[in-house]
Amino acid sequence: MFKKYKNKIIISSLVIIGILLILSGSIVKKNSSSGERTFDADAYTKKLEEKTENFLRSVKGIKDVKVVISLDSSTEKVYAQNKSTSDYLTVNSSGTSSALYLGETYPVIRGVAVSCTNGDDASVQVEITELICRYLGISSSRVKIVSFG
Repeated sequence: MFKKYKNKIIISSLVIIGILLILSGSIVKKNSSSGERTFDADAYTKKLEEKTENFLRSVKGIKDVKVVISLDSSTEKVYAQNKSTSDYLTVNSSGTSSALYLGETYPVIRGVAVSCTNGDDASVQVEITELICRYLGISSSRVKIVSFG
């Protein structure tokens, strides 16, 4: 059965990887002096906040909204490792050996604060909290909703 869908699975995987690479391009900066790509946490946070604000504006009863997201950690570089020995897998090029770089993991969201119209209404708070938890994959204890003052 796997052979029947093998090509579709491979193509779907490549499409998903391509989309992720395109999306990550705007939050990764290339260091002009070393050519190394570095993660921009501020750009990542700002993009998440903007997307969340736009998403919440579609909720009935919310016209004005401001979202602040805090991150728990920075990115972590991931290198290929041999599972049995925990040694890094290396690549030899031009006589030098370097660890095989796989990519980076993005920071974990610490919390989300939302200030919006009708933010003091309990039903709006519950709805926004549920939406944010599902949208960002965080627990409800990490979300705080308040009304514009």
